[in-house]
Parts: sequence; structure tokens; C-alpha cells
Amino acid sequence: SLRSTILYGLKGISAYGHQARFIDFYNDQLDQFYFIALESLTNDEIKLEELIRMTMRTGDMATQVMKVLDDANTTKYKNPMPHKVNVNRKKGPFIVVSGHDLRDLEMLLEQTEGKGVNIYTHGEMLPAHGYDGLKKYKHLVGNYGSAWQNQQKEFDNLPGCILMTTNCLMRPRESYKDRIYTTSVVGWDGIKHIGVD
Repeated sequence: SLRSTILYGLKGISAYGHQARFIDFYNDQLDQFYFIALESLTNDEIKLEELIRMTMRTGDMATQVMKVLDDANTTKYKNPMPHKVNVNRKKGPFIVVSGHDLRDLEMLLEQTEGKGVNIYTHGEMLPAHGYDGLKKYKHLVGNYGSAWQNQQKEFDNLPGCILMTTNCLMRPRESYKDRIYTTSVVGWDGIKHIGVD
């Protein structure tokens, strides 16, 4: 239905908007639209034509929020450039970071710098290797695995910890449930969550 399409669009808008806000990028037009669109979902008097217009506007705003997030990321981390990425695991302890919140990755890189812990990206975090502001960390050593939808199989026998930064989390298997962590707005019952502090 149109209402479901609007709702799914708002979920994406809010996810990307949250990431942009986390690095101090805002857009008042997006914020205002969000509440107008939410109101349209609960208005039983709204006409079909208005719902169609709201659905189209949701698509426009989704494009707008992607621009805001891109502006945020490229301002903070510089424009990404194609970059060769290691796909082999190095010896030593490591953490795999999945999702696409670059600020969460940066905070982990800052906290682990000089500690002998290697950091690998996974899934949607792969493009992080192209940003000068992130590849300057020498312990960001490569990418592990493939796409987010393969995480259950790929994390199954992984002998390291996993940090999920965005909504790409699938039900964790018992084999790695004790080694997977969530942060920010991501969570799952029974999984350890790392808060803001």
C-alpha cells in the first residue's frame, strides 16, 4: 500500500538522517517533512491523490537525505577514491565492523589505535577504505566476507568480535552470539549493546 511505502521510506530517511546528525549535519526541510509524512500515515481522511503525492515526496526526500549524508561523510572524511583492499586475515586479534556508519567505525579505530587489534570491514562498510580520513588508520587492514545477507554463514566460525553499526543485523546464531555487539540505534534481544559513552 502507499502508506507502507511511505513508512519504509521514512525508516530509510530516519536511518541516514541519524547518521548525518551524528556528525553534525542537519536539514530542516527533511525534519519538517518527516513529521508531515508521519501525520499522513494516521490521517484516515486523506485522499488517494494526496497519498500518491506524499509517496512521491518521500522518494524525493530519500534522495535529499542521501545527499546530506554524502555531504557529511565527504566533509568529515574527504571524497572517497578507488582503493585496493586486502581480503586476507592477518595474524592477531581483530574486530569486524559491519553496517555503514562511518563515525562508529572511526570511533572504534580511535579507541583501538596502537593496541595491536586489527580492524576489518564487512558488507556495506567496505567503501570506508576509500576515505582518506579513515584509511589513515594503519590497523584498518582489510575486508572480511561479503554482503550483509551472508553474515550468519560468514560470522559462524569467525574467531573475533563483530560490531554492527546499522540496521543490517540478522538474527545472530548461537555460535557467535557472545562475540557480536551492537551500537547506536541497532539492537537485538540478548546481544551486548555499546552505548554512547
